[in-house]
Amino acid sequence: MVDCKVLVLLLMLLAYACAHPEQQVTVPPQSLAATPSEPAPPLVTQSIEVAMVSPPSPTSAPNRHRVNEADNADSLSAITPMTSTTTATPSAAVSSELPEYLRNCFYAEEELCLNWRRHNASGDDSQISDRADILLDTGAENITADNMTAYSGQNGSLSQVHGQQSPGERDSNSCQCREHPTHANSWYCCNITHISMVSSCSNISKWTNLHVRNLTVQAMNLSNPIYRSLQSLAVTDGNIMQLTNAFPRHSKLKCLNISNNNISEIASRAVKDVPHLEFLGISNNLLSRVPNRNQNKNIALDISGNMRLLCEPLSEIIYIDSFNIVNPEHSFCLYNATHKWFNSTDLVSVKQLESIKKCGTKCPSIPNYGNCSCNIYSIMIIQGDQSRTVCNVDCSNLGLVELPSQLPDNTFTLNISNNKISSLGDHFHTNPTYYNIVKLVADNNHISSIYEFEGTKFIEQFQRLYMRNNSLSKIPEYFLNNALMDTGIGRRIYLAENRLQCDCNSAKTLQNWLKERSTDIPDYMDIRCRNLPQSVIELQETKLCQSPPDWTDYIYYLIAAEIILLLALITKVSYDYWVFKTAGYLPWPASKMPKLPCDWLCES
Repeated sequence: MVDCKVLVLLLMLLAYACAHPEQQVTVPPQSLAATPSEPAPPLVTQSIEVAMVSPPSPTSAPNRHRVNEADNADSLSAITPMTSTTTATPSAAVSSELPEYLRNCFYAEEELCLNWRRHNASGDDSQISDRADILLDTGAENITADNMTAYSGQNGSLSQVHGQQSPGERDSNSCQCREHPTHANSWYCCNITHISMVSSCSNISKWTNLHVRNLTVQAMNLSNPIYRSLQSLAVTDGNIMQLTNAFPRHSKLKCLNISNNNISEIASRAVKDVPHLEFLGISNNLLSRVPNRNQNKNIALDISGNMRLLCEPLSEIIYIDSFNIVNPEHSFCLYNATHKWFNSTDLVSVKQLESIKKCGTKCPSIPNYGNCSCNIYSIMIIQGDQSRTVCNVDCSNLGLVELPSQLPDNTFTLNISNNKISSLGDHFHTNPTYYNIVKLVADNNHISSIYEFEGTKFIEQFQRLYMRNNSLSKIPEYFLNNALMDTGIGRRIYLAENRLQCDCNSAKTLQNWLKERSTDIPDYMDIRCRNLPQSVIELQETKLCQSPPDWTDYIYYLIAAEIILLLALITKVSYDYWVFKTAGYLPWPASKMPKLPCDWLCES
């Protein structure tokens, strides 16, 4: 076998010498001295195979190498570690390690594109490979890619031997795709500059999986028939500006990955008629919107790395279409926030937007009364906790007699107006779903007390409290003072049309307190008294604080009368005694009085 190689080498060198008489090619003696029992040294061949695995970049034009036997050992030692660290894109071979939504996805290993010849050495390519190995084994120092073209005689070039061609050298009308060596009906294409490089391949209708690496086109037309039979389509690591049209109706696609391109626009109906789609990967692009979903729900969606996505349309899609976003912690969107003095565009983690689903799926349903409605009110940008989705729960006009037992997570606004609720209960103390509420609308109920708010998180953080037209009899100023102390927060309490029990204390204390808190209680003028036909602010202290007459005054009069009678009795007795001493007889009143035992003693 070696003698045949040597003979072919001599013939090729002779042809080269005739074609280029000005150059001299020498053959090392050790190559000519090889015997059938001594296999050709594999060192150079192994070195060049490793070099083909690790070119500088798959997107750049391949470099042409000059091989020198003197550097074989150094090249092998320097390049061999690269093969051990080369990583391949996840493929079906490791499907057991992949999440469920990637089980139907096919990815060709990156090495297949970097080593284009190695995995398809058959036919003419095999012959070129043998000739290249012979030339490399000889250690010829002056063999270049142009020389190799003269030797091969058919489409030969060193770049073809290496399995790499620059885009300008590749025929756009020839198939540039190859079948995967281990996965049936699975094909991969490398460095595509025109879609005809794919469509010109035979048996496209039998392809099940396709992975196109480094596709460079202005627009990719999704309606092309070459995608009709595919179940998995991956177009990655390329340069595509936009995706136009839509996949053919009733497409069989289950996995679509168009990540790592420069796509800025996808047709809104691109995947509208793909009923079996399970995974849509559009990560690391320049998208601002996500295309409309297809007929399925809970599609796994990877949007990580798109830093231009807008939160508002993304929130609507997540809420309505129930997309299951993967990698939410690495996915962000732009949210236009309106602050007190300025507007800003903040980067919000999509992980925070997932609470949109919970806002809808955990919306209260109250037996015998009806269902509350829940929607996203806004997004709060909070320092330290990048963003929080504000869920608005509306349970008004249901005839409720008590508060709902459970609310969605991150419920910031609760509307229970126009019901028959008489007590707030202990929900604000013990129910965690009530802890985040900052706005409570409880107008037109029968609530008789707001003491239940004392000591709760609500009273510490609320922004708005609506308790109009209820049955409040008193306003607890002592704990509301602390809640309203920080005027910079801008808290508001609305208490109009409540009828309080008014007394002297109301006129003295409550009236002044309401006037001092007129900013915090804007409708204080409409708080009325239930026992008087006037509002609290109209009470007059001089009238309400007069004490009514009581029995104490009559006791004083009685004591005074007794004193007067006693003095009169003493005066009469003294007069009678004076008459008796001077005239010797008692006056008429005294003489008519019956004698007492002491009188008999006196006479005796």
